[in-house]
Amino acid sequence: MQTHRNLLRLGAAAFVPLMLEEQGISPEIALGRPNFNPRSPGQAELIVPVAWLGKVFKAAAAASAQPEFGLSVGVRAGSRLAASSQGSTPGEALLSAPLLRIISRPGSFPEAFLNLTVFGDTCAISCIALQNSIVARNQLTDCAIGFAAGMLRALCGPRWRPRGFLFSHGPPRDPSRYAALLQAPISFDADTDAIEFDTKWLDRDCASLPVQAPAGINRRGLHRDLVGEVRRALASWNAVERPSGPAIASAIGLQSRTLNRLLRKSGTNFNQLREAVLYETAQQMLGDANAPVLSIAWSLGYADASAFSRAFRRWSGKTPTEWREGPGTR
Repeated sequence: MQTHRNLLRLGAAAFVPLMLEEQGISPEIALGRPNFNPRSPGQAELIVPVAWLGKVFKAAAAASAQPEFGLSVGVRAGSRLAASSQGSTPGEALLSAPLLRIISRPGSFPEAFLNLTVFGDTCAISCIALQNSIVARNQLTDCAIGFAAGMLRALCGPRWRPRGFLFSHGPPRDPSRYAALLQAPISFDADTDAIEFDTKWLDRDCASLPVQAPAGINRRGLHRDLVGEVRRALASWNAVERPSGPAIASAIGLQSRTLNRLLRKSGTNFNQLREAVLYETAQQMLGDANAPVLSIAWSLGYADASAFSRAFRRWSGKTPTEWREGPGTR
């Protein structure tokens, strides 16, 4: 590892205490004496040794009994950073601009570990080879790859699908947690740590996520970060599959009971958010005047147009046809 990477900004690791607290684990007890306050807005800019980061991730993974803890932190941090960075610079319409800007931060964890390479129609974001002597090396590399995955998922939107993930370490005892978080083919004991996707995505527009919620969804007092993560994870699934609460919880790095508890505190629940995403998707599809209502119904997982119409009337107070014909709907 190069010398300039021995000291890094805390970056994604600032999420570690928060994610422990979400699982009912005291960061003070789990980490011993953490040298950062998770509630301080400037903590991500704190300069820390890489060796110290490794000790933090080792302690957190042990306290949570989750070998995938580093990956979960990365997915969470990457999706939030990408969402906050998207469109912040004029002219950044294509994916390549914010992507390169984010991963070219040499002094921050885990961006300093990431490299972007293109091989014909395949693009890869890989993690540099860390020294074997570094504590929790696998946790740190997992966090870097999870960060790239969360970032790309937020930037590209629900239709993005990676070709696959490569991890240089062996498979965990329960690989299903990795599969739930990454939703793509995974290879362990690989020669490198990387995420591969189609190069054509670099020339596509960044995603623009809808924000309108259907009637009955109370947004006042919501924990916007968590709700946004759940909504993005829901949108990334094929609606026909109707993802379950546990599957979405895994995708954003939480246990199912933790997600349900936090959503209740926010004044909402998983079913309400799933309905909100369905409604938004339905509005987008109905905006195409040439799309038959029956086809839209099937795409959203409804057996027929009548079932879809009943659901849409519940959300909007109108049938799909009435909504299409109304003013200001397109």
